Amino acid sequence: MDGMGQVLIEKSSGLGVITLSRPAKLNALSPSMRAAFGDGLAAMARDDDIKIVLLRGEGSDFCVGADLLDAPETALAWRERIQVAQAHHLAMIRMNKPTIAAVQGRALGGGASLALAADLLVMADDASLVFPFVRLGLVPDGGVSMLLQAKAGAAIALDVLLNGGSLTAEEARRIGLTRRVVPSSQLDAASRALAASLLTLPWEALMLTKALCAQHWAAGFEHVLAHESEAFALATTTAGHRNAIQAMRGALKRKD
Repeated sequence: MDGMGQVLIEKSSGLGVITLSRPAKLNALSPSMRAAFGDGLAAMARDDDIKIVLLRGEGSDFCVGADLLDAPETALAWRERIQVAQAHHLAMIRMNKPTIAAVQGRALGGGASLALAADLLVMADDASLVFPFVRLGLVPDGGVSMLLQAKAGAAIALDVLLNGGSLTAEEARRIGLTRRVVPSSQLDAASRALAASLLTLPWEALMLTKALCAQHWAAGFEHVLAHESEAFALATTTAGHRNAIQAMRGALKRKD
């Protein structure tokens, strides 16, 4: 396993694994960690020996999104950071290799967006997808407004996103976001077993099938991302966001 700071890369027998490894901070994504993740993802895409990509998080939680203690101070800086996350999720969708996200604990905010950008989702039975954006005076980012609508339907997406709500693993299975919910102790084995199963199939067929499906559900994704980054930047200038982020930072500092 190769290390890139707080992002670990593993390659073995056709499987590429990217592990978010900042468990003490619940895998909150700092700018340097985001950059390392993007580098790892690009390397996986270029490597012809890798046929399947698995995303996982070390520790109790998959990923709690951006590191809010290192949040940008201006709307333009926020826009740039959001665009980095968007580029990663778009790269996952465009990648000709199936991607799997193995989620335990919380996939919160940008972490939920990251999980839903994967082609296949495996969840521990204690896992949840959390969408707190409006509670922070923000709009959903990482393309999740489209990802959730495309994969679960507009009514569910609106209900969850407008309420700043969450989905348990069982709810995610019931609405069709995943077919695979396993005991938390079996998450790593189950996600690797899924990858191993896919590796027994003709890779060209997997690649073409992924591309065919994306023709339907991912059509217009880039347009959505462009609008999203502008809306997000605008939201960061509001009083509602400033008040919410100050309260959040205060709570996080008290926990440290």
